[in-house]
Amino acid sequence: MNPYFFSRVFLTLILFFHFQAFSQNIPDPTNPPRLVNDFADVLSDAQEQALEQKLIGYEDSTSNQVAIVLVKNLDGDDVADYAVKLALKWGIGSKKNNGVLLLAAIDDKKSRIEVGYGLEGVLTDLTTKRILTEDLKPSFKQSQYYEGLDLATTHIIQATKGEYKGEYQYSKKKKKGKGFGIGFLILVAILIIVFAGGRKGGGGGGGFLAGMLLGQLLNGGRGGRGSGGFGDFSSGGGSFGGFGGGSFGGGGSSGDW
Repeated sequence: MNPYFFSRVFLTLILFFHFQAFSQNIPDPTNPPRLVNDFADVLSDAQEQALEQKLIGYEDSTSNQVAIVLVKNLDGDDVADYAVKLALKWGIGSKKNNGVLLLAAIDDKKSRIEVGYGLEGVLTDLTTKRILTEDLKPSFKQSQYYEGLDLATTHIIQATKGEYKGEYQYSKKKKKGKGFGIGFLILVAILIIVFAGGRKGGGGGGGFLAGMLLGQLLNGGRGGRGSGGFGDFSSGGGSFGGFGGGSFGGGGSSGDW
C-alpha cells in the first residue's frame, strides 16, 4: 500500500484527536453563513460585499467554495492547526471536499491557505505558498488587506481552473509503496488505542474516530466526512446558501508578513 495514503490517514486521525480538546478558540460561523468573515474588522462593508459576491459567483459556476476568515489572533495555536480545525468545524466545501479556506490572523501576522482533499491536485502546496508570498504578504505588510485578499482569491480561482501562470511545475507521479513499512505499524497502534478508548468510554470518541477512519479507508483517503456542515449549499440570487460539510487533512501552505 502507498505510504502517502497511510500518512494522510494518520494525520487525519491526529487532527480529530485534538479537534474537540482545542476547538474552544475557533469562532462559530455567522448566521446566516457567509464566505467572507472579517472577525478582525479590517475590511469596510463595501470591501466585504465585493469579495463575497466574487466568491459566490465562483461557487455558482464551479460548486467550489473559497471562504475568507480574518481573526485578530490564533490564541496561541499554530496557524495550520487552527485552519484545519476551523475548516472542519464549519464544513467548508461540499461532500466533494472542494473547499478552500484563506485564513489570516491580523495581530499575529500569520496566514494560511487550507485546501480540501478534492482540490489538492490543482491547488498544490507550492502554488498556495507562492500566492501567500507574492500576493498576500506584500499587501498585508502595507495594511492593504482588501487588495491582498482580492489578488489572492483571483489566483486561487485561476489555479483551480488551471489558469494560474505563476504556478510551479507539479508532478503527478506518485511513489509506489513497497510493503507496509513503519507508517502502517503506527497506524495499527493508533487504531488499537482508538478502539480501546471507545470501549472504555462507552463507544464515544473512539467509536466516532474509528468510523471516520474506516470511511477514509473505504474512500481511498479522499472521501470521509468533515466534522461539520450546514446542509447542502446552493447559491442563487447573489446570496450564499451555506457550507456543505467538506473534509480537510492538512493540504496547503502557511505564511507570515
